[in-house]
This record gives sequence, structure tokens and C-alpha cells, in this order.
Amino acid sequence: MRTWGLNIDDYQRVIGKFSNSKRLIVEGKTDKCFLTILLDEFSQSTEKLPKPRIIPIDDINTIVKNDDSIKAFTVNVTGNRQKIERIHKNVKNLPKYENLVFFVDREFRYFTILINGNMKDRLKKHKVNGSLIWSRGHSIENYLFDFSVLRQPLRRLTDIEIFEDVINTFEENFYLVIALATAISMTLKECKKIQELENTIDWEIIEIKSLEVNIKVDDWKKRMCERKGLCNEIAENIISTYQNWYDKIKNNNLDIDVLRWLCHGHIGIKVILEAYRSCIGYCASLKIEEDILSQNQYSQKTIKELTKKIQISKENYIWEEFANWWADKAVRNECFYPIELLDKLGLQLPKK
Repeated sequence: MRTWGLNIDDYQRVIGKFSNSKRLIVEGKTDKCFLTILLDEFSQSTEKLPKPRIIPIDDINTIVKNDDSIKAFTVNVTGNRQKIERIHKNVKNLPKYENLVFFVDREFRYFTILINGNMKDRLKKHKVNGSLIWSRGHSIENYLFDFSVLRQPLRRLTDIEIFEDVINTFEENFYLVIALATAISMTLKECKKIQELENTIDWEIIEIKSLEVNIKVDDWKKRMCERKGLCNEIAENIISTYQNWYDKIKNNNLDIDVLRWLCHGHIGIKVILEAYRSCIGYCASLKIEEDILSQNQYSQKTIKELTKKIQISKENYIWEEFANWWADKAVRNECFYPIELLDKLGLQLPKK
């Protein structure tokens, strides 16, 4: 018995002749989490609705897992984005198909990415194809690459005694953090090592000082060889590729509005969190050296312990904190969000 999800016939009924309901199809559980929070915020704030509207969200992984008809329908299709685009292609001529709305990752499409040439965003907006909408940047996480969205959740994850110094250091280096994340993204993309190496980055190999952010390349290379079993030659090539990308981005002073959307979403949020932890370590070290923090009070509180609240093991909780603050700012039109998606779902706020 099917316990969750709709098959193709079900979808035809959902968007059929007599249906006015809306349904959203997304790639994965992170998208579902983010958009559930965003839609809830807007449904509560849309004045023309007599009561909050609950819009069902299906993630393609669960649909395929629980429904053999859709599994067969997407046979030989690899990747969640491609599966959704296949479904969209086959239902877009049905009556009232606009009641079924699709949201997929843009990934690296419509970006110019040349190590010896331009790096630019050729789209500069959400691409809309009927009821299929692309994310503005690489993936849904890229909406979070905004200091004003990150500040409040980060405060809750930082010891209050050092928060002001840490957040100020993070803010003044925020462009360089995004530049670093983009350089790592371009490196792992070029070397075809995204999944294999994205988790080799953590705060202990990110070096942050005043207006300076970089990777400790010798330590990174050592991790590649020891943890991932890469040979010395391949690791050296990855380091060389990284240095080329980082130098290009830094020397060309590329616009953050290109970098924040181009950066790989998962790598970007990982680097942001670990860079923030590095800021905690940097600021705590300075304060300890200056004897501003009581040696007795912090005798058992090492720099590693100061960073515990933001360990990547709590990633899901941190993402939800970020998503809640993003949605809160979005409903007040204070940050980027997928306006076109909300329009398709009938949840956009009236223009003032």
C-alpha cells in the first residue's frame, strides 16, 4: 500500500479540471524544510486569505521511494532535478497544470566560469518555465549567503562574552568568506571532487585574521591524503587549482552578487559555518592573550569548547535557525527570496 506521495494519475487529478488546489514539488528534504518555513510565514501574513493556507510539499526522493509508477516514470533519469524536470515536461500540457508548481536547483547553469576569462551571472534572476522555477543561485542554501540573515541565528550559537568581537570580525571578513567558499566550489567542481572532499574543510584549517581569510593548504593537502587516500600528485593538483581560483577571485575583486549565487550551496554553508567557528577561535585567542577573559573562568573552556555550539554535527538545527530568520526577513521584503514561486502558489503579499 502506498502511504505517501502521489502517482502520475493522482497528479492529473490534483491539477485536473475541477481542482483549484496548489501543490509544490521540490528536490529534497532540505528544500522541503526551507520552503515549508517560508510558505508558512507568507501564509500567515497574506491578508487576502481568510485563514492560513497549507500548501502540500512533495520531495521527489520520497515520491520515487513510495510510488512504483513514478519510479518507472523516471527510469534512466539520474539526479533529483532531472527527475522533476521530466515530470514537469510530461504534465505541462494537462488542464490547469499551473496548480502543480515545481522548484529545482539552478546549479551552475547560465553562469560563465572561466579561470582565464570572465566569471559572471548571465541570468541574474529566477528562471521561470511555466510552473517550473529555478532557485536564484546554485541551490536553496544560497539564499542564506547574506550577513543580515545569518547574524541573529549566529548570536544564539555564540558565548555572549565574545559575541560582539566575533560577529564584527565575521562581518568585516564576510566578502572574503564567500570568496573562499566560491574558490573551493570552483576547485572541487573542476577536479570533480565535490562529494568526496567537501567534508575535509573545517574551522581548524581556515585561517582568519583581520581582513584575511584563507585555507591552510598544507593541512588541507594532508587531510586529502590521509583521510581520503589521495595520492600526493592529485592532492597537489587540487591545491594548485584552488590557489589559482582563489587568486583570481580575490585579485579581480568579483562582485559578491555573483559569488553568492555561483558558490556551491552545500559547500558554501559548510564554509560559512566553519569560518565563523574560526572567528570564534581567533577572537577567543586574542582575548585570552590580552587577559580580558578571566583565566579562572575559562580554565576548562578551551577554544574548541567555545566552538562546540556550532559544530557541523548540528547542521540540521542550524539550517532551520537560518531558514526561520530568512523567512522572517523575506516576509518583510528585507532579503532575496523566490518571489515568483510565491506568486505561482498565490502567497505573495500585496504590493505596497
